[in-house]
Amino acid sequence: MSVQIERSDNKIIITLPDSIEPIYLQQGISYFKFIDIVGESKATDQDIEKLSKSVKAAMAKPIIDRLKELDEFKDL
Repeated sequence: MSVQIERSDNKIIITLPDSIEPIYLQQGISYFKFIDIVGESKATDQDIEKLSKSVKAAMAKPIIDRLKELDEFKDL
């Protein structure tokens, strides 16, 4: 697999082979968008913790119980 990366004055060009599945490209693009957004955030760790607790408290008990059935959320 040949991946080429070129940088010009105002952009980066990434050339990928057409054998890559589109879903993996979408996941990569989503990750880059996430990094861009997070990089501009002024939220502190305390802000994130407070928001997380607020969202968790607002979730209805039936939703939390359903999520607990999944391995990813067993510690809710």
